[in-house]
Amino acid sequence: MSRTTRILIGTVSVAVLASAVAVPAQAATKPGAKCSKAGITVNVGNADLRCMKKAGKLVWVRLGSGGGSGSGGGSGSGGSSSNAGISSSASIPKVIQNWGLALAPYDAATGKAGVMQIAGVTPPTFGNPVDDALYRHIVGLYGEEVRGKREAQTVFMAPLGTPVISMVDGTVCDLPKLYSNDFSVRVAPTGTACSGSAAPILFEHEHLIEPTVKVGDKVKAGQQLGVVSDYNPHWKAKGIGVLDIGVFYSKAGSTEPWHACPSNFLAPAKKDALLATLTSIENAWITQRGDPSLYNLAAQNPVGCLTQDDITDSNKGAQ
Repeated sequence: MSRTTRILIGTVSVAVLASAVAVPAQAATKPGAKCSKAGITVNVGNADLRCMKKAGKLVWVRLGSGGGSGSGGGSGSGGSSSNAGISSSASIPKVIQNWGLALAPYDAATGKAGVMQIAGVTPPTFGNPVDDALYRHIVGLYGEEVRGKREAQTVFMAPLGTPVISMVDGTVCDLPKLYSNDFSVRVAPTGTACSGSAAPILFEHEHLIEPTVKVGDKVKAGQQLGVVSDYNPHWKAKGIGVLDIGVFYSKAGSTEPWHACPSNFLAPAKKDALLATLTSIENAWITQRGDPSLYNLAAQNPVGCLTQDDITDSNKGAQ
């Protein structure tokens, strides 16, 4: 389940989200229960379920239990198996060459950080501190605690229509349509094979629309995959779209889908520049909003990571 569902959709917008979800209500949305449309992914509790055909019937399958298929994947998870995986995130290659968007250090002359608009942007407000707090960041950090759970992905806000680009060279293993009526492009890095829609390591570009690639395509870092999603109605009203990026892996001996902090897997030749860009964006947003409490750079190591723990989809961090 992505951060934009847990965080960016606040309590005030539950009714809006419910009306926007393309999945019809099911009497019992649980593994093994009947469903109506193959490929749709939903989140129930702490589990992501995908509607798949099994033995000639459409049923809900829990992602992360070896149930991947070429028809789609799920909301930052899926393809995990206790029989296949890596021993830890230390085995993930350091190959990220961008943040999924063409970002650059903040330029006061343009008010932008590459494609990200900062000057003049105001987050949605609702007249109550709980919901206002949920929308106060222009970048949501990995490991941030939200309502008792740890965020497993990094979230970026950018103007509607902004191109989403591949973080890495590799192969598109999975391109599911999500509950939010948008897509996740999940790329296995070069040297990691796809098995159906699964792979032991996947770099996730979640919540994009107008995808320009398909499952099986070879992609290069910087290649356009789609554009930022417009599914969050409150940011959309401000002219802003949403992108989540994640580093997923299957851990040997575990049936849980795992995530690690993207900032730990930056290509060595790009690392300093990418971290400097993220630092610049955080500082610019602090200045723009006049609120030093928005980001604590001293608490991030490296920048972008509020924890070094790897996180399961149940959002319980563990080393």
